[in-house]
Amino acid sequence: MKKSNYIIPALFALLSAFFSCNNDFMNRFPTDSISDAYFWKSANDMEIYCNGLYTFIAGHATSFDVSPMLSGDNQSDNMAPTTYNTIAAGEHIVPEKSGNGEWDWGFIRKCNYFLTRYDNAGIAQNTKDAYAGEVMFFKSWSYFNQVKKYGDVPWLTRDLNVDSEELYAPRDSRILVMDSVLACIDWAIGKLLPAESAVHGRINKDVALALKARICLHEGTFRKYHGIEGHEKFLNEAVNASNELIAGRKYALHNTGNPDIDYRTVFSTLDLTDNKEMIYYKAYEIGLLGNRTSNLVEGGESNLGYSATKSLIDSYLCKSGKPISLANDFLGHDSIQAEMLNRDPRLTQTICYPGQDLQRQILLPAIPGSNLSAGIIPTGYQIIKYWVDDREEYLRYQNGILDAPIFRYAETLLVKAEAMAELGICTQDVLDQTVNLIRKRAGMPDMRIELLEKDPLSDFPSLPVLIDEIRRERRVEFAIENMRYDDLMRWKAGKLLEKEVKGMKFVQSQYPTVIIGTHIDIDNESFILPYKKILINGRKFDENKHYYFPLPTEELILNPNLKQNPNW
Repeated sequence: MKKSNYIIPALFALLSAFFSCNNDFMNRFPTDSISDAYFWKSANDMEIYCNGLYTFIAGHATSFDVSPMLSGDNQSDNMAPTTYNTIAAGEHIVPEKSGNGEWDWGFIRKCNYFLTRYDNAGIAQNTKDAYAGEVMFFKSWSYFNQVKKYGDVPWLTRDLNVDSEELYAPRDSRILVMDSVLACIDWAIGKLLPAESAVHGRINKDVALALKARICLHEGTFRKYHGIEGHEKFLNEAVNASNELIAGRKYALHNTGNPDIDYRTVFSTLDLTDNKEMIYYKAYEIGLLGNRTSNLVEGGESNLGYSATKSLIDSYLCKSGKPISLANDFLGHDSIQAEMLNRDPRLTQTICYPGQDLQRQILLPAIPGSNLSAGIIPTGYQIIKYWVDDREEYLRYQNGILDAPIFRYAETLLVKAEAMAELGICTQDVLDQTVNLIRKRAGMPDMRIELLEKDPLSDFPSLPVLIDEIRRERRVEFAIENMRYDDLMRWKAGKLLEKEVKGMKFVQSQYPTVIIGTHIDIDNESFILPYKKILINGRKFDENKHYYFPLPTEELILNPNLKQNPNW
Protein backbone atom coordinates (compact mmCIF):
# COMPACT_ATOMS: atom_id res chain seq x y z
CA MET A 1 0.00 0.00 0.00
CA LYS A 2 1.23 3.48 -0.83
CA LYS A 3 2.41 5.65 2.02
CA SER A 4 -0.11 8.46 1.96
CA ASN A 5 1.23 11.99 1.57
CA TYR A 6 -2.27 13.41 1.55
CA ILE A 7 -4.58 13.87 4.52
CA ILE A 8 -7.36 11.27 4.30
CA PRO A 9 -10.34 12.86 2.53
CA ALA A 10 -12.81 11.50 5.08
CA LEU A 11 -11.36 13.89 7.64
CA PHE A 12 -12.32 16.84 5.45
CA ALA A 13 -15.98 15.96 5.89
CA LEU A 14 -15.76 16.89 9.56
CA LEU A 15 -15.47 20.52 8.54
CA SER A 16 -17.52 20.51 5.35
CA ALA A 17 -20.48 22.31 6.88
CA PHE A 18 -18.20 24.83 8.56
CA PHE A 19 -16.32 25.59 5.36
CA SER A 20 -19.49 26.12 3.34
CA CYS A 21 -19.84 29.79 2.55
CA ASN A 22 -21.19 32.30 0.11
CA ASN A 23 -19.00 34.80 -1.66
CA ASP A 24 -20.64 38.07 -0.66
CA PHE A 25 -18.76 40.48 1.56
CA MET A 26 -15.37 38.77 1.51
CA ASN A 27 -16.89 35.29 1.74
CA ARG A 28 -18.23 35.47 5.25
CA PHE A 29 -19.76 32.30 6.70
CA PRO A 30 -21.53 31.47 9.98
CA THR A 31 -19.17 31.05 12.91
CA ASP A 32 -21.57 28.92 14.92
CA SER A 33 -20.73 25.80 12.86
CA ILE A 34 -17.85 25.27 15.30
CA SER A 35 -18.42 26.12 18.94
CA ASP A 36 -15.50 28.19 20.16
CA ALA A 37 -16.31 27.19 23.71
CA TYR A 38 -15.81 23.48 23.03
CA PHE A 39 -13.67 23.09 19.93
CA TRP A 40 -10.35 24.82 20.63
CA LYS A 41 -9.18 22.41 23.32
CA SER A 42 -6.75 19.81 22.00
CA ALA A 43 -4.08 19.05 19.44
CA ASN A 44 -6.68 16.86 17.74
CA ASP A 45 -8.88 19.94 17.28
CA MET A 46 -5.95 21.76 15.67
CA GLU A 47 -5.24 18.84 13.35
CA ILE A 48 -8.84 18.40 12.28
CA TYR A 49 -9.12 22.06 11.36
CA CYS A 50 -5.83 22.12 9.47
CA ASN A 51 -6.79 18.98 7.55
CA GLY A 52 -9.54 20.94 5.87
CA LEU A 53 -7.02 23.39 4.41
CA TYR A 54 -5.07 20.74 2.50
CA THR A 55 -7.68 20.71 -0.26
CA PHE A 56 -6.03 23.99 -1.32
CA ILE A 57 -3.17 21.96 -2.83
CA ALA A 58 -4.15 21.29 -6.43
CA GLY A 59 -2.77 18.06 -7.81
CA HIS A 60 -3.92 15.93 -10.70
CA ALA A 61 -7.17 15.99 -12.64
CA THR A 62 -10.30 14.35 -11.27
CA SER A 63 -13.06 13.43 -13.75
CA PHE A 64 -13.36 16.36 -16.21
CA ASP A 65 -12.48 18.87 -13.51
CA VAL A 66 -9.02 19.36 -14.98
CA SER A 67 -6.36 20.60 -12.59
CA PRO A 68 -3.98 23.48 -13.37
CA MET A 69 -1.07 21.02 -13.26
CA LEU A 70 -2.21 19.43 -16.51
CA SER A 71 -4.00 22.30 -18.25
CA GLY A 72 -2.52 25.46 -16.71
CA ASP A 73 -0.07 25.95 -19.57
CA ASN A 74 -3.07 26.28 -21.91
CA GLN A 75 -3.07 29.86 -20.63
CA SER A 76 0.45 30.42 -21.95
CA ASP A 77 2.48 30.01 -25.13
CA ASN A 78 3.37 26.40 -24.24
CA MET A 79 0.09 24.67 -25.05
CA ALA A 80 -2.77 24.90 -27.52
CA PRO A 81 -6.06 23.20 -26.64
CA THR A 82 -8.73 22.47 -29.23
CA THR A 83 -10.83 25.36 -27.93
CA TYR A 84 -8.46 28.29 -27.55
CA ASN A 85 -7.85 29.71 -24.09
CA THR A 86 -9.53 33.10 -23.68
CA ILE A 87 -6.91 34.41 -21.22
CA ALA A 88 -4.05 33.56 -23.58
CA ALA A 89 -6.03 35.24 -26.35
CA GLY A 90 -6.69 38.37 -24.29
CA GLU A 91 -10.43 37.82 -24.50
CA HIS A 92 -11.30 37.36 -20.84
CA ILE A 93 -13.82 39.86 -19.53
CA VAL A 94 -14.86 41.51 -16.28
CA PRO A 95 -16.79 38.94 -14.21
CA GLU A 96 -20.12 39.89 -12.75
CA LYS A 97 -19.78 38.07 -9.42
CA SER A 98 -17.06 36.81 -7.09
CA GLY A 99 -16.46 33.16 -6.28
CA ASN A 100 -15.08 30.24 -8.26
CA GLY A 101 -11.65 31.82 -8.31
CA GLU A 102 -12.86 35.38 -8.88
CA TRP A 103 -12.00 37.71 -5.97
CA ASP A 104 -12.64 34.78 -3.60
CA TRP A 105 -11.61 35.36 0.02
CA GLY A 106 -13.22 32.37 1.67
CA PHE A 107 -9.95 30.48 2.09
CA ILE A 108 -8.19 33.46 3.68
CA ARG A 109 -11.09 33.72 6.10
CA LYS A 110 -10.66 30.07 7.06
CA CYS A 111 -7.01 30.75 7.81
CA ASN A 112 -7.73 33.86 9.84
CA TYR A 113 -10.50 32.09 11.75
CA PHE A 114 -7.94 29.59 13.02
CA LEU A 115 -5.21 32.14 13.68
CA THR A 116 -7.44 34.30 15.91
CA ARG A 117 -8.56 31.30 18.04
CA TYR A 118 -5.92 28.56 18.13
CA ASP A 119 -4.01 30.09 21.04
CA ASN A 120 -6.98 29.42 23.31
CA ALA A 121 -6.15 25.72 23.40
CA GLY A 122 -4.64 24.61 26.68
CA ILE A 123 -1.83 22.59 25.13
CA ALA A 124 1.91 23.07 24.70
CA GLN A 125 2.74 26.29 22.87
CA ASN A 126 5.11 24.64 20.41
CA THR A 127 2.38 22.16 19.44
CA LYS A 128 -0.11 24.96 18.86
CA ASP A 129 2.44 26.99 16.94
CA ALA A 130 3.31 24.07 14.65
CA TYR A 131 -0.31 23.85 13.52
CA ALA A 132 -0.46 27.63 13.22
CA GLY A 133 2.64 27.36 11.04
CA GLU A 134 0.67 25.14 8.64
CA VAL A 135 -2.10 27.73 8.49
CA MET A 136 0.38 30.57 7.96
CA PHE A 137 1.88 28.53 5.11
CA PHE A 138 -1.50 28.25 3.42
CA LYS A 139 -2.35 31.90 4.10
CA SER A 140 0.94 32.97 2.50
CA TRP A 141 0.35 30.79 -0.54
CA SER A 142 -3.23 31.98 -0.98
CA TYR A 143 -2.26 35.63 -0.68
CA PHE A 144 0.56 35.09 -3.18
CA ASN A 145 -2.01 33.80 -5.67
CA GLN A 146 -4.28 36.78 -5.04
CA VAL A 147 -1.49 39.30 -5.54
CA LYS A 148 -0.36 37.59 -8.76
CA LYS A 149 -3.89 37.95 -10.06
CA TYR A 150 -4.99 41.36 -8.81
CA GLY A 151 -1.93 43.28 -7.61
CA ASP A 152 -3.21 45.41 -4.72
CA VAL A 153 -5.52 43.43 -2.42
CA PRO A 154 -6.90 43.89 1.10
CA TRP A 155 -4.61 42.54 3.82
CA LEU A 156 -6.88 40.83 6.35
CA THR A 157 -5.67 39.77 9.78
CA ARG A 158 -8.96 38.48 11.19
CA ASP A 159 -12.09 36.71 10.03
CA LEU A 160 -14.79 39.21 9.17
CA ASN A 161 -18.47 39.47 9.97
CA VAL A 162 -21.28 41.60 8.58
CA ASP A 163 -20.25 44.55 10.73
CA SER A 164 -16.53 44.51 9.92
CA GLU A 165 -15.30 47.84 8.60
CA GLU A 166 -12.74 46.02 6.43
CA LEU A 167 -15.59 44.97 4.16
CA TYR A 168 -15.76 48.55 2.87
CA ALA A 169 -12.05 49.40 2.91
CA PRO A 170 -9.91 50.08 -0.15
CA ARG A 171 -7.25 47.66 -1.29
CA ASP A 172 -3.82 47.69 0.36
CA SER A 173 -0.72 48.20 -1.74
CA ARG A 174 1.13 45.26 -3.28
CA ILE A 175 4.23 46.36 -1.36
CA LEU A 176 2.47 46.19 2.02
CA VAL A 177 0.77 42.89 1.24
CA MET A 178 3.86 41.10 -0.08
CA ASP A 179 5.97 42.36 2.81
CA SER A 180 3.29 40.88 5.07
CA VAL A 181 3.32 37.62 3.11
CA LEU A 182 7.09 37.42 3.57
CA ALA A 183 6.66 37.95 7.32
CA CYS A 184 3.98 35.23 7.43
CA ILE A 185 6.02 32.60 5.59
CA ASP A 186 9.05 33.41 7.73
CA TRP A 187 6.92 32.94 10.86
CA ALA A 188 5.71 29.59 9.50
CA ILE A 189 9.29 28.48 8.76
CA GLY A 190 10.23 29.31 12.33
CA LYS A 191 7.36 27.31 13.86
CA LEU A 192 6.95 24.29 11.58
CA LEU A 193 8.60 21.00 12.40
CA PRO A 194 11.69 19.91 10.47
CA ALA A 195 10.94 17.44 7.70
CA GLU A 196 12.51 14.56 9.58
CA SER A 197 10.29 15.19 12.63
CA ALA A 198 7.00 16.01 10.91
CA VAL A 199 4.23 13.54 10.18
CA HIS A 200 4.61 12.29 6.61
CA GLY A 201 2.29 14.26 4.37
CA ARG A 202 1.95 17.32 6.58
CA ILE A 203 3.48 20.68 5.75
CA ASN A 204 6.93 20.98 7.29
CA LYS A 205 9.71 23.56 7.41
CA ASP A 206 11.26 22.44 4.11
CA VAL A 207 7.97 22.76 2.23
CA ALA A 208 7.61 26.28 3.60
CA LEU A 209 11.15 27.11 2.48
CA ALA A 210 10.30 25.85 -1.01
CA LEU A 211 7.19 28.04 -1.09
CA LYS A 212 9.18 31.02 0.15
CA ALA A 213 11.75 30.55 -2.61
CA ARG A 214 8.96 30.42 -5.22
CA ILE A 215 7.19 33.49 -3.83
CA CYS A 216 10.34 35.58 -3.49
CA LEU A 217 11.67 34.81 -6.97
CA HIS A 218 8.33 35.79 -8.47
CA GLU A 219 7.98 38.97 -6.45
CA GLY A 220 11.60 39.99 -6.91
CA THR A 221 11.54 39.64 -10.68
CA PHE A 222 8.05 41.13 -10.97
CA ARG A 223 9.20 44.22 -9.09
CA LYS A 224 12.40 44.46 -11.15
CA TYR A 225 10.73 44.29 -14.55
CA HIS A 226 7.60 46.26 -13.61
CA GLY A 227 9.55 49.07 -11.95
CA ILE A 228 8.42 48.50 -8.35
CA GLU A 229 10.80 49.24 -5.49
CA GLY A 230 12.38 46.54 -3.35
CA HIS A 231 13.18 43.80 -5.85
CA GLU A 232 16.65 43.09 -4.40
CA LYS A 233 15.21 42.19 -1.01
CA PHE A 234 12.98 39.50 -2.46
CA LEU A 235 15.64 38.11 -4.78
CA ASN A 236 18.05 37.82 -1.86
CA GLU A 237 15.38 36.08 0.19
CA ALA A 238 14.83 33.64 -2.71
CA VAL A 239 18.55 32.85 -2.66
CA ASN A 240 18.56 32.43 1.11
CA ALA A 241 15.59 30.04 1.12
CA SER A 242 17.09 27.98 -1.70
CA ASN A 243 20.48 27.85 -0.02
CA GLU A 244 18.93 26.60 3.21
CA LEU A 245 17.20 23.75 1.39
CA ILE A 246 20.34 22.89 -0.57
CA ALA A 247 22.53 22.97 2.55
CA GLY A 248 20.23 20.49 4.29
CA ARG A 249 21.32 17.76 1.82
CA LYS A 250 17.98 15.96 2.18
CA TYR A 251 16.96 16.21 -1.47
CA ALA A 252 18.49 15.32 -4.81
CA LEU A 253 17.37 15.17 -8.41
CA HIS A 254 15.98 11.81 -9.46
CA ASN A 255 18.93 10.53 -11.45
CA THR A 256 19.72 6.88 -12.07
CA GLY A 257 22.15 7.72 -14.83
CA ASN A 258 19.65 7.04 -17.61
CA PRO A 259 18.88 10.40 -19.25
CA ASP A 260 16.37 8.82 -21.61
CA ILE A 261 13.89 8.07 -18.81
CA ASP A 262 14.94 9.77 -15.56
CA TYR A 263 13.14 13.07 -16.17
CA ARG A 264 9.88 11.45 -17.24
CA THR A 265 9.98 9.00 -14.33
CA VAL A 266 9.36 11.91 -11.97
CA PHE A 267 5.96 12.46 -13.60
CA SER A 268 4.94 8.92 -14.52
CA THR A 269 5.61 7.10 -11.24
CA LEU A 270 2.50 5.99 -9.39
CA ASP A 271 4.18 6.18 -5.98
CA LEU A 272 6.64 9.02 -5.26
CA THR A 273 7.29 8.03 -1.65
CA ASP A 274 10.94 7.17 -2.20
CA ASN A 275 11.72 9.86 -4.79
CA LYS A 276 14.34 12.14 -3.23
CA GLU A 277 13.42 15.00 -5.56
CA MET A 278 10.08 15.44 -3.82
CA ILE A 279 10.01 18.20 -1.22
CA TYR A 280 6.26 17.74 -1.27
CA TYR A 281 3.91 15.70 -3.43
CA LYS A 282 0.22 14.92 -3.39
CA ALA A 283 -0.43 11.20 -3.09
CA TYR A 284 -3.37 9.25 -4.47
CA GLU A 285 -4.58 5.88 -3.28
CA ILE A 286 -7.41 3.56 -4.27
CA GLY A 287 -10.39 4.08 -2.01
CA LEU A 288 -9.11 7.38 -0.63
CA LEU A 289 -8.39 9.79 -3.45
CA GLY A 290 -8.12 9.24 -7.20
CA ASN A 291 -7.31 11.16 -10.33
CA ARG A 292 -7.80 10.86 -14.07
CA THR A 293 -4.64 12.46 -15.38
CA SER A 294 -3.10 9.53 -17.23
CA ASN A 295 -6.46 8.72 -18.80
CA LEU A 296 -6.98 12.32 -19.93
CA VAL A 297 -3.49 12.65 -21.37
CA GLU A 298 -3.97 9.48 -23.39
CA GLY A 299 -7.02 11.02 -25.00
CA GLY A 300 -9.83 8.52 -25.17
CA GLU A 301 -13.31 9.97 -25.30
CA SER A 302 -12.34 13.14 -23.47
CA ASN A 303 -11.19 14.90 -26.67
CA LEU A 304 -9.86 17.85 -24.65
CA GLY A 305 -7.17 18.41 -27.24
CA TYR A 306 -4.04 18.67 -25.11
CA SER A 307 -1.17 19.69 -27.36
CA ALA A 308 2.04 21.68 -27.20
CA THR A 309 3.05 24.59 -29.42
CA LYS A 310 5.89 24.89 -31.91
CA SER A 311 7.18 27.71 -29.71
CA LEU A 312 7.75 25.28 -26.84
CA ILE A 313 9.29 22.62 -29.07
CA ASP A 314 11.68 25.13 -30.63
CA SER A 315 12.95 26.17 -27.19
CA TYR A 316 14.63 22.80 -26.56
CA LEU A 317 18.35 22.81 -27.26
CA CYS A 318 20.05 20.31 -29.51
CA LYS A 319 22.21 17.62 -27.95
CA SER A 320 25.24 19.76 -28.74
CA GLY A 321 23.92 22.26 -26.18
CA LYS A 322 23.15 24.90 -28.80
CA PRO A 323 19.75 26.34 -29.81
CA ILE A 324 18.30 25.15 -33.10
CA SER A 325 19.23 28.46 -34.75
CA LEU A 326 22.93 27.86 -34.05
CA ALA A 327 23.30 24.07 -33.94
CA ASN A 328 24.87 21.99 -36.68
CA ASP A 329 23.09 18.89 -35.36
CA PHE A 330 19.56 20.25 -35.81
CA LEU A 331 17.87 18.23 -38.57
CA GLY A 332 15.30 20.86 -39.50
CA HIS A 333 11.50 21.08 -39.42
CA ASP A 334 10.73 19.01 -42.49
CA SER A 335 8.87 16.48 -40.36
CA ILE A 336 8.01 15.97 -36.72
CA GLN A 337 10.27 12.92 -36.75
CA ALA A 338 13.29 14.92 -37.95
CA GLU A 339 12.89 17.94 -35.67
CA MET A 340 12.71 15.84 -32.50
CA LEU A 341 15.95 13.96 -33.16
CA ASN A 342 19.28 15.12 -31.71
CA ARG A 343 17.47 17.25 -29.12
CA ASP A 344 17.50 17.62 -25.35
CA PRO A 345 16.15 14.22 -24.13
CA ARG A 346 13.52 16.02 -22.06
CA LEU A 347 11.73 16.83 -25.31
CA THR A 348 10.75 13.24 -26.06
CA GLN A 349 9.95 12.69 -22.39
CA THR A 350 7.45 15.56 -22.53
CA ILE A 351 6.14 15.27 -26.11
CA CYS A 352 5.41 12.00 -27.92
CA TYR A 353 7.94 10.98 -30.54
CA PRO A 354 5.99 9.20 -33.29
CA GLY A 355 6.33 5.44 -33.18
CA GLN A 356 8.28 5.42 -29.93
CA ASP A 357 6.64 4.92 -26.55
CA LEU A 358 3.37 6.43 -27.74
CA GLN A 359 0.01 6.11 -26.09
CA ARG A 360 -1.82 3.22 -27.75
CA GLN A 361 1.24 2.77 -29.98
CA ILE A 362 0.02 5.43 -32.41
CA LEU A 363 2.58 5.93 -35.16
CA LEU A 364 1.48 9.49 -35.92
CA PRO A 365 -0.18 12.19 -33.79
CA ALA A 366 -3.94 12.45 -34.37
CA ILE A 367 -4.31 15.85 -35.99
CA PRO A 368 -7.81 16.86 -37.19
CA GLY A 369 -8.97 14.80 -40.14
CA SER A 370 -6.45 12.02 -39.59
CA ASN A 371 -8.98 9.53 -38.16
CA LEU A 372 -6.18 8.08 -36.04
CA SER A 373 -7.81 8.22 -32.61
CA ALA A 374 -10.76 9.58 -30.66
CA GLY A 375 -8.60 12.31 -29.14
CA ILE A 376 -7.55 15.21 -31.37
CA ILE A 377 -4.09 16.77 -31.08
CA PRO A 378 -4.55 20.25 -32.65
CA THR A 379 -0.85 21.06 -33.16
CA GLY A 380 0.40 17.51 -33.65
CA TYR A 381 2.62 17.74 -30.57
CA GLN A 382 1.06 15.24 -28.19
CA ILE A 383 1.77 15.44 -24.45
CA ILE A 384 3.39 12.38 -22.89
CA LYS A 385 4.33 13.94 -19.56
CA TYR A 386 2.12 12.42 -16.83
CA TRP A 387 1.22 9.45 -19.03
CA VAL A 388 1.82 6.11 -17.33
CA ASP A 389 2.75 3.06 -19.38
CA ASP A 390 0.34 0.99 -17.31
CA ARG A 391 -2.95 -0.15 -18.81
CA GLU A 392 -4.38 -0.78 -15.36
CA GLU A 393 -3.83 2.85 -14.42
CA TYR A 394 -5.61 4.00 -17.60
CA LEU A 395 -8.57 1.73 -16.85
CA ARG A 396 -8.90 3.14 -13.34
CA TYR A 397 -10.47 6.08 -15.15
CA GLN A 398 -10.92 8.78 -12.46
CA ASN A 399 -9.61 6.54 -9.69
CA GLY A 400 -6.01 6.61 -10.88
CA ILE A 401 -3.26 6.67 -8.29
CA LEU A 402 -0.55 8.66 -10.11
CA ASP A 403 1.13 10.89 -7.52
CA ALA A 404 1.50 14.61 -8.28
CA PRO A 405 4.78 16.53 -7.70
CA ILE A 406 4.02 19.85 -5.97
CA PHE A 407 7.43 21.15 -4.85
CA ARG A 408 10.44 19.41 -6.32
CA TYR A 409 14.13 20.01 -5.80
CA ALA A 410 14.73 21.03 -9.42
CA GLU A 411 12.70 24.18 -8.74
CA THR A 412 14.87 25.03 -5.74
CA LEU A 413 17.99 24.81 -7.91
CA LEU A 414 16.58 26.96 -10.70
CA VAL A 415 15.21 29.55 -8.26
CA LYS A 416 18.72 30.02 -6.89
CA ALA A 417 20.30 30.27 -10.33
CA GLU A 418 17.77 32.76 -11.68
CA ALA A 419 17.69 34.94 -8.57
CA MET A 420 21.49 35.18 -8.49
CA ALA A 421 21.61 35.94 -12.22
CA GLU A 422 19.07 38.72 -11.74
CA LEU A 423 21.22 40.09 -8.91
CA GLY A 424 24.31 39.92 -11.14
CA ILE A 425 26.14 37.44 -8.90
CA CYS A 426 25.66 34.15 -10.75
CA THR A 427 29.08 32.58 -11.33
CA GLN A 428 30.14 29.36 -13.00
CA ASP A 429 30.28 27.73 -9.56
CA VAL A 430 26.62 28.68 -9.03
CA LEU A 431 25.66 27.17 -12.38
CA ASP A 432 27.56 23.98 -11.57
CA GLN A 433 25.63 23.66 -8.31
CA THR A 434 22.25 24.34 -9.91
CA VAL A 435 21.55 24.38 -13.65
CA ASN A 436 24.26 21.89 -14.54
CA LEU A 437 22.95 19.30 -12.08
CA ILE A 438 19.65 19.46 -13.96
CA ARG A 439 21.41 19.27 -17.31
CA LYS A 440 23.45 16.27 -16.20
CA ARG A 441 20.23 14.44 -15.26
CA ALA A 442 18.96 15.23 -18.76
CA GLY A 443 22.17 14.08 -20.43
CA MET A 444 22.93 17.57 -21.75
CA PRO A 445 26.23 19.50 -21.86
CA ASP A 446 26.95 21.91 -19.02
CA MET A 447 26.03 25.57 -19.30
CA ARG A 448 29.39 27.35 -19.53
CA ILE A 449 29.28 31.13 -19.16
CA GLU A 450 32.26 31.70 -21.46
CA LEU A 451 30.65 29.62 -24.23
CA LEU A 452 27.17 31.15 -24.15
CA GLU A 453 26.07 32.64 -27.44
CA LYS A 454 22.97 34.75 -27.88
CA ASP A 455 20.23 32.89 -29.73
CA PRO A 456 19.20 34.95 -32.81
CA LEU A 457 15.64 33.66 -32.27
CA SER A 458 15.55 34.55 -28.56
CA ASP A 459 12.25 35.76 -27.13
CA PHE A 460 14.31 38.19 -25.02
CA PRO A 461 16.76 39.86 -27.43
CA SER A 462 17.71 42.67 -25.02
CA LEU A 463 18.46 40.41 -22.05
CA PRO A 464 21.94 39.29 -21.02
CA VAL A 465 22.55 35.85 -22.52
CA LEU A 466 22.96 34.21 -19.09
CA ILE A 467 19.50 35.25 -17.89
CA ASP A 468 18.07 34.33 -21.29
CA GLU A 469 19.47 30.80 -21.10
CA ILE A 470 18.39 30.27 -17.49
CA ARG A 471 14.87 31.23 -18.58
CA ARG A 472 15.09 28.67 -21.38
CA GLU A 473 16.17 26.03 -18.86
CA ARG A 474 13.19 26.88 -16.69
CA ARG A 475 10.75 26.69 -19.60
CA VAL A 476 12.02 23.25 -20.62
CA GLU A 477 12.31 21.78 -17.12
CA PHE A 478 8.84 22.94 -16.05
CA ALA A 479 6.96 22.52 -19.33
CA ILE A 480 3.31 21.56 -18.74
CA GLU A 481 3.60 22.26 -15.00
CA ASN A 482 1.51 25.45 -14.89
CA MET A 483 4.45 27.83 -14.45
CA ARG A 484 4.87 29.47 -17.83
CA TYR A 485 2.05 32.05 -17.60
CA ASP A 486 3.26 33.30 -14.23
CA ASP A 487 6.79 33.51 -15.60
CA LEU A 488 5.68 35.63 -18.56
CA MET A 489 3.79 37.95 -16.23
CA ARG A 490 6.67 38.46 -13.79
CA TRP A 491 9.15 39.04 -16.63
CA LYS A 492 6.77 41.58 -18.19
CA ALA A 493 6.78 39.43 -21.31
CA GLY A 494 3.05 39.18 -21.95
CA LYS A 495 3.52 40.29 -25.56
CA LEU A 496 4.89 36.82 -26.32
CA LEU A 497 1.29 35.62 -26.10
CA GLU A 498 0.56 37.57 -29.28
CA LYS A 499 2.81 35.36 -31.38
CA GLU A 500 0.80 33.23 -33.78
CA VAL A 501 0.21 29.76 -32.39
CA LYS A 502 1.74 27.14 -34.64
CA GLY A 503 2.01 23.38 -34.65
CA MET A 504 4.19 20.84 -36.39
CA LYS A 505 5.05 20.92 -40.09
CA PHE A 506 2.32 19.15 -42.04
CA VAL A 507 3.49 16.40 -44.37
CA GLN A 508 0.69 15.41 -46.73
CA SER A 509 2.16 11.99 -47.52
CA GLN A 510 1.91 11.05 -43.85
CA TYR A 511 -1.73 12.17 -43.67
CA PRO A 512 -3.49 11.22 -46.91
CA THR A 513 -7.00 11.76 -45.45
CA VAL A 514 -6.34 15.28 -44.16
CA ILE A 515 -7.60 18.10 -46.37
CA ILE A 516 -5.91 21.49 -46.03
CA GLY A 517 -8.48 24.22 -45.53
CA THR A 518 -11.11 21.70 -44.40
CA HIS A 519 -9.52 19.75 -41.59
CA ILE A 520 -6.50 21.94 -40.89
CA ASP A 521 -4.97 25.26 -41.89
CA ILE A 522 -1.28 25.82 -42.54
CA ASP A 523 1.04 28.78 -43.13
CA ASN A 524 3.29 29.30 -46.16
CA GLU A 525 5.90 26.98 -44.63
CA SER A 526 3.30 24.24 -43.99
CA PHE A 527 3.19 24.64 -40.20
CA ILE A 528 -0.24 23.88 -38.73
CA LEU A 529 -2.26 26.93 -37.62
CA PRO A 530 -4.83 25.55 -35.14
CA TYR A 531 -6.63 28.87 -34.59
CA LYS A 532 -6.58 30.47 -38.03
CA LYS A 533 -10.36 30.25 -38.49
CA ILE A 534 -11.47 30.78 -34.90
CA LEU A 535 -9.07 33.61 -33.95
CA ILE A 536 -9.40 35.82 -36.99
CA ASN A 537 -7.51 38.76 -35.51
CA GLY A 538 -5.04 36.66 -33.54
CA ARG A 539 -4.28 36.73 -29.83
CA LYS A 540 -3.94 40.11 -28.14
CA PHE A 541 -2.14 41.25 -25.01
CA ASP A 542 -2.76 44.76 -23.73
CA GLU A 543 0.31 45.88 -21.78
CA ASN A 544 -1.82 48.47 -20.00
CA LYS A 545 -4.22 46.01 -18.41
CA HIS A 546 -3.50 42.31 -18.92
CA TYR A 547 -0.82 41.92 -16.25
CA TYR A 548 -3.69 41.99 -13.76
CA PHE A 549 -7.18 40.53 -13.78
CA PRO A 550 -10.37 42.57 -13.31
CA LEU A 551 -12.38 42.72 -10.10
CA PRO A 552 -15.99 41.52 -10.31
CA THR A 553 -18.56 44.22 -10.99
CA GLU A 554 -20.68 43.18 -8.01
CA GLU A 555 -17.79 43.78 -5.59
CA LEU A 556 -17.29 47.31 -6.87
CA ILE A 557 -20.94 48.03 -6.21
CA LEU A 558 -20.92 46.47 -2.73
CA ASN A 559 -17.76 48.36 -1.76
CA PRO A 560 -17.45 51.80 -3.39
CA ASN A 561 -13.90 52.11 -2.01
CA LEU A 562 -12.72 49.32 -4.29
CA LYS A 563 -11.35 50.58 -7.57
CA GLN A 564 -11.15 48.52 -10.76
CA ASN A 565 -7.74 47.55 -12.09
CA PRO A 566 -6.48 49.92 -14.82
CA ASN A 567 -8.21 49.87 -18.20
CA TRP A 568 -10.74 47.19 -17.30
